[in-house]
Amino acid sequence: MKNLPFLRQLNTRHISLALLLLLALGMFYGTSVYQLLTLPQASQATAEGNTQGLLTQLWALLHDDYIQHVIAFSFFQAFISAVLSIGLGLLTAHALFYQEFIGKQWLIRVFSLSMVLPVLVAVFALLSVYGKSGWLADLIAYFELDWQPNIYGLTGILLAHVFFNLPLSAKVLLNTLQSIPTQQRKLAYQLGVLDWNFIRLVELPYLRQQLPSLFVLIFMLCFTSFSVVLIMGGSPKYTTLEVAIYQALIFDFELQLGAMIALLQFAFCFALFALSSYLSRHTETSVPVGEHYRIRLSKGWQRLQRLMIGFVVLFIGLPLLSVVVNAMDWQAWQNSLQNPQLYKALGFSLTIACSAGVLSVLMAVLLLLGTRQFYFAGWVRLANNLVNVGMVVLAIPTLVLSVGLFLLLRSLDVGIGGLFVIVVLCNALMAMPFALRILTQPFYNNMLYYQRLCQSLGITGWARLRLIEWQGIRQPIFTALALAIALSLGDFTAIALFGNAEFTSLPHLLYQQLGNYRSDEASVTAFILLALCVGVFLGVEREEVKGEVK
Repeated sequence: MKNLPFLRQLNTRHISLALLLLLALGMFYGTSVYQLLTLPQASQATAEGNTQGLLTQLWALLHDDYIQHVIAFSFFQAFISAVLSIGLGLLTAHALFYQEFIGKQWLIRVFSLSMVLPVLVAVFALLSVYGKSGWLADLIAYFELDWQPNIYGLTGILLAHVFFNLPLSAKVLLNTLQSIPTQQRKLAYQLGVLDWNFIRLVELPYLRQQLPSLFVLIFMLCFTSFSVVLIMGGSPKYTTLEVAIYQALIFDFELQLGAMIALLQFAFCFALFALSSYLSRHTETSVPVGEHYRIRLSKGWQRLQRLMIGFVVLFIGLPLLSVVVNAMDWQAWQNSLQNPQLYKALGFSLTIACSAGVLSVLMAVLLLLGTRQFYFAGWVRLANNLVNVGMVVLAIPTLVLSVGLFLLLRSLDVGIGGLFVIVVLCNALMAMPFALRILTQPFYNNMLYYQRLCQSLGITGWARLRLIEWQGIRQPIFTALALAIALSLGDFTAIALFGNAEFTSLPHLLYQQLGNYRSDEASVTAFILLALCVGVFLGVEREEVKGEVK
């Protein structure tokens, strides 16, 4: 009751718009899930025994030998990928914290770039280095060794997942190491606590706070991996649930099977998201500003750290370098530039990415304008719960959403315009949780700092945004927009279902080129995608530097 006087000060219009957005998102996702439940076979089951028939079908599906193998492999590869990513990321973070070397900041920037790198570009890069015709195969042939690299199967899947998630793991754990108070490090050094004992007694308690939530996050990212498994799997033996959905719909055209597997995928992902959210509430770290105190490590530890840095530079840098080197083929550029599909794919990619980026940020801003009213009134839990509703998109993979829409539109004659809108919506919703994470705190801070001032001066609407709030949210908004554009540029999931010869994108074109063994043209497409993402990434950094200067 103590917060009731604040109700008169709240902007009910902003609250209403935020609630309408959540209602629209609920209807959009509800329509997609409803399509999964109302296929002829499923609807017959629900008519016979309410939900009992549907549960019976799901139970029977779980006892299918092939589905059991797919589920087991999905969990197995995600578990191994998460263990390798966190193990190598921990060693990398430790080495980056203690070792100073030329190019250290550039390596950390490359880590940030790899997290928004289009998946198909990374897959092409890894094939260029570790494939049967890659640099590693050439090196083996040069030394006349009797061994042939085979990147397809579990090896390639793990390699690609570690390539993406090692930088993420390293950056999170590096921030954790930097958050350890300098006083604790100095005290441990004065007491003679060094090397392994220092790691065990001082650093490990801080790292242990982050490891559970980080493990579940990386596990969920690998569990829902689509493009990597689709290309690197190589055979039905190495199939995950998302790839099984795609195969059932596109190759076998078994709509009922695809819908049932999508429901299983949704259930697993929702459980993983709930676990991740629960663990994340118990991890709080802060990064102090200033010089970090580093104890002197033994020569053995230092050698190990230098070896780890060298390994990471080669592991991350060589595939990215291969994209640039392979694109230095003038004949390939001539062939690609004469292909009208390249221009069509480029045009659609840029339009989809920019539209999805703007829509994603607009939805995030609209939601936060409403939730920060409750935050200002002291209803912090309600505000956080409403934001978490927007974050629950992470629990519904884009492919599951796309499958529901695919089933809805299969009997309709939808043109390119309709497909464009659907892909933009899917990509915007995929990027929305990341935009929310970037924008939530700046929007809440503005509300706490300026709400009473604006009320006393009577400043509202666009005048408040232009005169008061813009300086505080300008840089986060541009960062969120650039991140959403970069994620949408490289997304292949939605376009994989709705793309065709007339409606395509650069990832869709790259997938077709890789599937048809047109590696020369694929190198040009991959380079264009990489250049676009690097351009967006540099734009983000420039805005961050401007924000720090101001």
